[in-house]
Amino acid sequence: MSRLPSQVLFLLQSPFDFQIPLDWLNTLGEILNVLFALAIRGYFIFILIGMMVYATGLSDGLAKSLVILGVALFFGGPIITNLFGYISGVEPITLESATSAWLHLLGMTDAEFVTLLVWFGDAVAAICLLVGSILYFTPTANELTGRGRSLMVRALMLAPLLAFFHVAAWL
Repeated sequence: MSRLPSQVLFLLQSPFDFQIPLDWLNTLGEILNVLFALAIRGYFIFILIGMMVYATGLSDGLAKSLVILGVALFFGGPIITNLFGYISGVEPITLESATSAWLHLLGMTDAEFVTLLVWFGDAVAAICLLVGSILYFTPTANELTGRGRSLMVRALMLAPLLAFFHVAAWL
């Protein structure tokens, strides 16, 4: 009686639809298509998430890194992805194949994903503005007043970006 390795048993019990890739070129092509879709559509996702992190004041370094990554994806993402595709010998990456890979990976269009992020961003901005105003008008300590002012300014910096994404859906 042979015993299966524990990794195989784990994969058999996993609730996710995980398939072991049989053809590495197809797998590499799928990965490059997802990266291309992320480069042409997902750069604003990184910028939006970075601004939301910045508004909360949790990690300014992470927020700046996410915004820089979004800008770098906008300028260099499609070029680098197509270069890797050319070097690896997979079929050329097109907008249609990238869209298909995006839908296959996330199960929703990029507009739906951004809409969810904008709704979440609205909630983050509203909470930061409310908490900031409560802290600002607390007369007990100057530290709370400074922190409240900082939260309100950060939330007000996020608001124009969210307004742009609300209006961009109609353009």
